[in-house]
Amino acid sequence: MNQRSLDFKGFVLLLFSLAGFMLTYATAILLARTLGPEGYNDYAVAIALATILATFAEMGTGKFAMRTMPAYYEQRQWKLARGYVGFSMGLILLISVLLGVVVAIGEGLEAQQFGSHAIGIVILFLPAMALLGFGVELSMANNAVVRAAFVMRLLVPAVTLTTAAAWIASSYQLTAPKAAYCYACGSVAGLVVVWFLARRTIPRDLFSATANYEPKKWLYGALPFLYFGLLISMLSKVGVLILEVIHPEESMVAVYSVAVDTGSLLYIVAKSTDKMFMPMMSLMIEHRDVAGMLRVRRHRRAVLSAICAAYVAVVYFFGKDILAVFGPKFVEGFPALCLITASTCVWTLFSLAPTFLKYNRKNTLVVALTATTVLANILLCLFLGRRFGATGAAIAYAVPVTLLYIAFAYFSNQTLAEIRRLPADSDATLHDVDAEEFSI
Repeated sequence: MNQRSLDFKGFVLLLFSLAGFMLTYATAILLARTLGPEGYNDYAVAIALATILATFAEMGTGKFAMRTMPAYYEQRQWKLARGYVGFSMGLILLISVLLGVVVAIGEGLEAQQFGSHAIGIVILFLPAMALLGFGVELSMANNAVVRAAFVMRLLVPAVTLTTAAAWIASSYQLTAPKAAYCYACGSVAGLVVVWFLARRTIPRDLFSATANYEPKKWLYGALPFLYFGLLISMLSKVGVLILEVIHPEESMVAVYSVAVDTGSLLYIVAKSTDKMFMPMMSLMIEHRDVAGMLRVRRHRRAVLSAICAAYVAVVYFFGKDILAVFGPKFVEGFPALCLITASTCVWTLFSLAPTFLKYNRKNTLVVALTATTVLANILLCLFLGRRFGATGAAIAYAVPVTLLYIAFAYFSNQTLAEIRRLPADSDATLHDVDAEEFSI
């Protein structure tokens, strides 16, 4: 794929990301103004929990599909390709049901209560949310990057916003559980469309093949994707859950959640635009094209540096006005917004660094550093969040995340120097590389 084609696809995906963010942001504004800070608290907690649970339920199979399916296609291993799809879907459904049961027991929810609790509703629709993520990444592995991004970035938030607006326009009062239903409707609509897309883009030879299964190998390959993806989801959402525990009677969760949603725009843009590289990177990894991967990284970082600088300026000068759109109470989150935006810039610029560590089989280092960061985030949030509210939770998020990606950058530079010194015919590099890092 030439650079001009990549630039065009990157531009399209950037537009999708921006449009999707605006739809999601409009939904958040609509719900915050309709539900109020207290009602939005319940909704934000449910969505944060759903994000973490859906990541866990997917078990890393979607990201691993983007790593392994292009290789199966190239090597015409149709039996294994079909087996992997069936294995992944079955595993996702099983884990989703088990997680739902555990959360329901933990929340003390009875069967008749699910429809009246926002958390109960996201549990009911958890399988659809997890399968949606897998279907999108499977379609991307089939080189339908732009179409899959359209479903995830535009269709899903558009359905959510439309459903919420229609409910508000009706004579029925919108509550946090009903808002959770709107969110679930977006996931269900996206799931239906993306599975039609996946079936159209999967090579026909796969459907006629008899499935072969290698569950142990696939689980071993997918687990690093699960560990890293789950830890990253926890970094972005655990503050919401902790504030709900230590400030249950206040609107602190809503204030912090809006600050996180606003400050994390850069992460969404980076993640979406880099999806187009993932199938290509899988083949680059197979062929050990280090120069090509470094070229992509430099090109991406140059573009994102300009975007980061522009967004920091917007937040600094207009951040309070942006938060005021949600309601007067949300302006309190301006310091938190500034902190989260700054740390997200560091995250975005150095987000490819973990990949270079995995080139040299340093998955353990990546997971250990990330797990340490999550633990530091939780402990700091429990202490600072209790004393300083949303600003304390933002500090607990921003400081560990910034240090994490600076550490990734340092260790990746050390590893890159080692890779360059290896003989050309050595197989000690680029083994078991996690393609997900190219999406961060």
